[in-house]
Parts: sequence; C-alpha cells; structure tokens
Amino acid sequence: MSVYIPLATKYRPQKFADVIGQDIAVRIITHGMQKNRLGAALLFSGTHGVGKTTVARILAKAFRCEEYDRSDPEPCCRCASCLGFASDNQTDVVETDAASNTSVDDVREIIESCQYRPISGRYRVFIIDEVHMLSKSAFNALLKTLEEPPPHVKFLLATTETHKIPETILSRVLRFDLKRVDLGLVAQYLSSICNQEHISAGAETLSLIASAGDGSIRDSLSILDQAINMSANSELTIQNVRDMLGVSDDADIIDLLRLILNGSLKDSIAQYRRILESNISAPMVVRRLMDCVYILTCSKANVEPQESMISENALQKLEKLSQIVSLPALSLVWQMLLKGIEELKLCDHPEVVLEMILARISYASELPDLHEIIAAFSGTSEKSSSKKLANEKPSNSLFDEAKEMFPNATVY
Repeated sequence: MSVYIPLATKYRPQKFADVIGQDIAVRIITHGMQKNRLGAALLFSGTHGVGKTTVARILAKAFRCEEYDRSDPEPCCRCASCLGFASDNQTDVVETDAASNTSVDDVREIIESCQYRPISGRYRVFIIDEVHMLSKSAFNALLKTLEEPPPHVKFLLATTETHKIPETILSRVLRFDLKRVDLGLVAQYLSSICNQEHISAGAETLSLIASAGDGSIRDSLSILDQAINMSANSELTIQNVRDMLGVSDDADIIDLLRLILNGSLKDSIAQYRRILESNISAPMVVRRLMDCVYILTCSKANVEPQESMISENALQKLEKLSQIVSLPALSLVWQMLLKGIEELKLCDHPEVVLEMILARISYASELPDLHEIIAAFSGTSEKSSSKKLANEKPSNSLFDEAKEMFPNATVY
C-alpha cells in the first residue's frame, strides 16, 4: 500500500523559479550568488507557510550543487548532491529545529562540527528552523561563529518571531523578511495544482480556499487537501467548501451589514441567527463583515483594494450599498468590529457577545456624524447670540458709563 504524500510536501518548490510570491527575496539571493556577495549567515523571517524553510533548502541545494554555474544560480536538480536533497540523504547539510534543541550544548555540537570540511561539495550548510527558540546562552555561544565562520560553512536561519532574536545576532546576518503571499497568486497556484491532480474547481471556490489560507501557501494546500477528501468525486463545489470552512455566503453577510447600517436591530439579529444556523462561527462573521467594510471604504475613496476575495455578484451589491453610506460611518463600524474581536475572546458565548456588538453598531448608526453635530451647535449659537443682541439695549460708551458712575470726578 502506497503512502499518501500531502500536497504541501508533494509540490514543495525545488528551484528558485518555483517559489511563489517572494520575488524580491529570490532576486536578491540569485543576484548575490551571481556576484558572490552572499554572507555566511542568512535569516529568513515571516509568518508560517510563506516559504522560509523552503527558500533555505533551495539555497542550501544551490550552495552544494555539483554543476553550479555562477551565471545561473539555480540548482541543477540532477547531480548526486541535488538528488541527495530529494531523498534526505545529505551528510554535509544539518537541519535542526531550535524548538526541540534549545540548549547551549546543542549549539556547541554545531560549532564543533563547523571545524570539519565537507565530505563533498563546497560547503557544509546548517539550517536552523525556529531559531528564536534558542536560549540566551545558546545565542551567546553562536554569536562568534556567526561573525567569523570558517569559509566552508553557511548558516541559514528561519524564524516566525524576529523580535525574540537578540540584536547582536540580527546585526551579523543577512535578513530577508518574507511577506504574506497575495491571495490572487495563491488562487492561481491552487488552480495549477488542481490541474495536475485532475481536480475540477471553480475560480470562486479556489479564491475562498486562498482567503481561508490567509496568505500561507502551506495552509492553503492543507485546506485544499481537506476539501478534496470531502468531495465524493473529483469536483470541488463552492457550497462544500463553505460548509467545510464554516463560511457563509457573501450575500448573507452583505444583507447583515446593510441592516446594521440602517439601524434595524431586530432584523439584524434575525439575519445573524439565520447565518449561525449554517454552522458559521461568530469570529468568522466578524471577519467577513470587516472584509465588506474594507471593500466599501475603498469604493468610497476611489482606490483599489489590496486584495479582494469577494465574488462579482457580491461586489455589485456592495457598490450599491456604498452609495448610501458615508466614510465616517464605515470608520465607526470598523472600529467597533475591531474592538469586538477582542471581546469575543473574553466570553464563553461569543454568539451572544456578537449580538450585543450588533446592537451597539445599530445604535451608533443612528447617531449624527461630527459635521452634523458641529453644524447644529453652530446654528444654535448664532441664533442665541442674535436673540440676545435684539433684546438688549445699545450700551453707552465707556466715557458715558464712567460719567454716570462718578458724577463729581474732574476730567482732564
């Protein structure tokens, strides 16, 4: 019986050209290899699933490729060294997880092995994942080796929490901050994977999976794996994926937002409870509402949203809604939803908490905005001043008033 290989492992990039969404980092690395200007220690940081360890492994493969050509830094993927990476059979490449090996003794083993030249190839490469988990003494032990390593050693570090790494370490490495992958690129990548796996999936379905992955290639492929297992055949439907992820239809969320903005509390709560009947979580409802508020704000400001996973039909409904809502109102709703996310974490019944949040937003939507309040107060002030001036008698000059108060005074 064959062992199933998850999609995230099966389709892990083997060359720099295969890396998705990290063009700037790849360009710096490849140009640096062409000019022989890459240091001995490199740090890859970013959220989970964006390619930190993948890029580090490709770079290690390129460092040790037997057919390495400076004009083309891509690993050949056919020499004995490159094939050794595919089978995890590399004596001169040490990959360790700092989350499991945090002590100074673990780092000392790495430092001691740096003395030995590689059995084959040009470099010994040490890949340290989750490097921020090392202890303070372990960092101190590693410091001098990072600053002045042997010429045949390369250190490739990866972390999700750069702020936990001492400044002394950061100052001695070449740092690459990998960003979240654009959701449109993720959807295109998922489409290519589906074609290779002979899976039928629509663009809206893949966009929903990419949105759930939140810019992480690995998370998106894991969700795709789960969706394929859920389907009875080789076709992914939008409804099946919605049911699996617990995500409501965009139209339902937009209707809820419209009722909130109209101040219809009773109808808003009724619509919200209908959404909950589809096994949608309260945090997911808040997230989808914030997505719609963001799209509406961009529409009012006449700017393109950075990323939009809203369907075309939903965008048309949002366009109509944008004509009857103001930017101050959208800003207020955004702030309340943002605060509501924290409130949901503090209660054992988030569904009830969200109803109170909806009540708060519905009440706030009926309040006048700042410009109306200022105009109202300005108008009242002007009327009061005019009325007061009309009822008062004209005052005498200061000279006349003084004369009345001091009739016997001599004026010079």
